[in-house]
Amino acid sequence: MEAPDEPRTGDAFPIDLSPLSDPEAIADRDRAWLAKVYSRGEAQLTVRAAVTGMILGGVLGASNLYIGLKIGWNFGMSITASVLAFAIFASLRKLFPRMAEFTMLENNTSQTAASAAAYMSSAGLVSSIPALTMLRREHVIDIPELTGLQLTAWLLAISVLGVVAAIPLKRSLINAEQLRFPSGIVCAETIRTMHAAGRESLAQARSLVAAGLLAAVLKFIFDCKLWIFRNLPESVGLPFTLRRQPAEAWSFALNTSLLLYAAGAIVGMKVALSLAVGGALNYGFVGPWLLDHDVLRIADPAIAADPAAYRAFVHAAELDHAIPVRSAAALHAVLRSKWSVWPGTSVMVSASLVAFAFRWRTVARAFSGLGRIFSFGVKSAANEDPLAEVEVPSRWFAVGLLLCATASIAMMRAWFGVGILQGIAAVALAFVLSVVAARATGETDVTPIGAMGKIAQLLFGVLVPGNAAANLMTATVTAGAASHSADLLTEVKTGYLLGGAPRKQFVAQILGVVAGAFVCVPAYFVIARPEKLGAELAAPAAVAWASVAKLLKDGPGNLPRFAVVGIGVGAAIGAVLAVAEEFLPKEVKRWLPSATGLGIAMVIDFNDSLAMLVGAVAAWLFHRSREEAAARYVVPVSSGMIAGEGLMGIVVIVLRNVLHVLPG
Repeated sequence: MEAPDEPRTGDAFPIDLSPLSDPEAIADRDRAWLAKVYSRGEAQLTVRAAVTGMILGGVLGASNLYIGLKIGWNFGMSITASVLAFAIFASLRKLFPRMAEFTMLENNTSQTAASAAAYMSSAGLVSSIPALTMLRREHVIDIPELTGLQLTAWLLAISVLGVVAAIPLKRSLINAEQLRFPSGIVCAETIRTMHAAGRESLAQARSLVAAGLLAAVLKFIFDCKLWIFRNLPESVGLPFTLRRQPAEAWSFALNTSLLLYAAGAIVGMKVALSLAVGGALNYGFVGPWLLDHDVLRIADPAIAADPAAYRAFVHAAELDHAIPVRSAAALHAVLRSKWSVWPGTSVMVSASLVAFAFRWRTVARAFSGLGRIFSFGVKSAANEDPLAEVEVPSRWFAVGLLLCATASIAMMRAWFGVGILQGIAAVALAFVLSVVAARATGETDVTPIGAMGKIAQLLFGVLVPGNAAANLMTATVTAGAASHSADLLTEVKTGYLLGGAPRKQFVAQILGVVAGAFVCVPAYFVIARPEKLGAELAAPAAVAWASVAKLLKDGPGNLPRFAVVGIGVGAAIGAVLAVAEEFLPKEVKRWLPSATGLGIAMVIDFNDSLAMLVGAVAAWLFHRSREEAAARYVVPVSSGMIAGEGLMGIVVIVLRNVLHVLPG
């Protein structure tokens, strides 16, 4: 959804929203906001709003975790949470007419807490933490697994660090410069619209819930294979062969998962087409070419059945820098996890870094504003802060930064072998890149977490050479904190337009972080079993992070044949696409493939990419034929399917692997 050029609030917004640099002018506008926009008497940070947001956020965060480990995508949940919270309290008011009305600012509190919890996976749960497991499985690192309490403490320290880092940024980027934060504008407009037109909003909420229930039921049927559904396949192979192997061996199949079709409807045609093109090239051309040139070696059935013979087969292949494959059915999984991960990661890293370099003006503006950021507020001529009663106090920033920085540095040293000076550098870089991430999000609605994570990995590859665990976790501090900082400022932009108090939103964000950590950590241990990572769970982000850490630790000498060539080609493609996105006319850029889509296509199966393409095409056709209905229902229905299947996926794993009440 594209954000409007200016906030649409029914009537014209009552104060001027142009960028200002003069402190007195900013102070005057702050007084006007306090008088004309701030809803002093409206309920905001209520127990019911906070608890609802924490519960919704925990549920949506667990769903986002499952999706991130499966296809590498995280979906913003603020609008989904605001629609669900509105529907919950609209329904309760019908049952209890005397209940106080659920206000817009309460809704904003709920979606703020929910969004913070749903973002918990960005603090490493779909990237560095599973990457550690993969590297431990490959004997690249030998540090012990984090316990549940350790992982919870780690996530809380990083996430709260990001929230705290946003405190001084808010006054500069929102009050003074009035950066748009497009998703924040859209969320504010959505909340206003719902509270002005309740019946239509309830219809959207019902469609979201119905779609979620449908996806959950179908997920249960297909995963459990119960009764008459015992022989239902998870995917249906396409009717052709490639290099004498069935199409399904190369993952050319139709998926039965509604989650992927719904994800395609949300990501849109450009990304979905890029996924399909990248997947078709990888599994239809590159894989067969590697098989022809003896890089992929399939074991004969007799060798695969004999453990000693298979070990000898694997040893011989690795000595020749080839990739052993136990059976043809494993071709696609081995290809993406052992070879195409290298060019796929290279495409994404190269494109991200080049695009980040083109944002040098954003970076320069971020650093040029550091002096104003540390003024902790705009003073008037009388040396008084007009927003002192609603803004987050500067002492919260000081205390929060000290506590979170100390905890992060101590944990990095104790658990990952990171020296104190390198830990301090990681925290300092986290704050600096939070500034950059917040500005990039405010200007473009894109938070460059992938690029910043890779920048941090490259930097700490120099500062902490030979330590893959330290490389991963220092970069996680940087990227995880920056993502939560940008998320809070997006939500605060919504509150600024609705008249909410930033101090109360800060508290809601902290509550959401706590809820997300305490829900997502147990969910992670249930979902991300070591044997599933990189196989049943493709975990594309984790594979990319692990690949960069391994390359920085060992160098390219141990890579399979042609992988270095693949890295070079991928880097060139990513750089060319980033340059083209910067300079080509808008009408031409729409036909360029997405570098992210191409890269991810090489580390997930083609049936996943194909399903997302089908979903995108269906949504596009719906928009063409019934534009108004599509605008109203595509996102709620798709969000419902994603959340429903994601949650049922977790339920099935618990029933099967923890409670052992379902067949394997």
